[in-house]
Amino acid sequence: MKHLILTLAIVATAFFGMTTVEAGSYRNHCGPKVYKVRTCEIDRCKYKKWAYDHCGKRYSYWVTVITYKDYYSNGSYRVWKRSIS
Repeated sequence: MKHLILTLAIVATAFFGMTTVEAGSYRNHCGPKVYKVRTCEIDRCKYKKWAYDHCGKRYSYWVTVITYKDYYSNGSYRVWKRSIS
């Protein structure tokens, strides 16, 4: 009887241990790397903004907003903006 219980415990441990290892190796599997192919400037706008100096005097300045589009190797893209004042 002890031999049967011990054998069943070893078989169960081996079975659950194998499934854990297989599942762990599946989760750690790396797919193909996704990399940036190119970046294009798609828009450039210039805006006039107003501000006040430390004495309360109003002054104007220009802000340029550039919109870029990144293209990736898997066909996806990302649009982002950058401001230059």
